[in-house]
Amino acid sequence: MFRSSTHGTDIVLFEMIDAQSPADGAAYIRALDDFAKRSEPAVLIMLVKGMTGQDHETRKQAAAWFKQNRDRLAVFAKGVIRVEQDHHHGDGHMHDHAEDVENSNFARMLPFPMKHAPTLDSAIEMAKNWPPELGGRNQEA
Repeated sequence: MFRSSTHGTDIVLFEMIDAQSPADGAAYIRALDDFAKRSEPAVLIMLVKGMTGQDHETRKQAAAWFKQNRDRLAVFAKGVIRVEQDHHHGDGHMHDHAEDVENSNFARMLPFPMKHAPTLDSAIEMAKNWPPELGGRNQEA
């Protein structure tokens, strides 16, 4: 399942829960398009729960969207927080992806910080107090 919602004026939540159907993928791309229409930047929280597995076409479209909007990202986004509650890769093990998220190639291409939070509540609190404390990569001085 995919759904998007707005929390306050500057927090957008994308939820990817369990298996993603082609319709979920299309909704995700539409939500990215809607996000890009913002006139004021927001923190994007991406909640990933369960084994989400997007199809190849959705991944391809999302990669093209990020490439196409790369120079404009800072206009409508001021940061990304990824929450991976009960997220797994089908191998039966839970994974802590904080280090992987914050130092990924994806995070490096962003013009703003990408952080990891252990729960949705902590992500919302982090977003309300954005920007995060200085000290990590991708931080503005």
